[in-house]
Amino acid sequence: MATFDAGAHIEAFDNMEKGLKTVYAVPASPQWSVMSSGDRIEFGSMGSITVGSVRHYDSLEKLCEAESFRNLVPEAPSELEAIQTIRAIPEWDSSAEDDRGVIAVRVRAVKRKF
Repeated sequence: MATFDAGAHIEAFDNMEKGLKTVYAVPASPQWSVMSSGDRIEFGSMGSITVGSVRHYDSLEKLCEAESFRNLVPEAPSELEAIQTIRAIPEWDSSAEDDRGVIAVRVRAVKRKF
């Protein structure tokens, strides 16, 4: 089992903990492309998730078609707004998404540190 660092995404972590957000997405990269079921993603001092499954998509649009935008950004009223919300995250690398696609991580379990 490997551990990956995602930084502190408070709203995303809270929604995963509540079971509202069941998919976490990152632009595909060599680091994230080796992730597999059972691995862990750390969210700073908040806690971690256990990876249930990992899928690759050509874009956020393709991810939303396959997994539903509500599983990615549950508070978004539409698919377009969900995609805009993700792409507005300062750490989101749109050029990496354009070049390599997106990794979708299905959340198996959430563990808060405190």
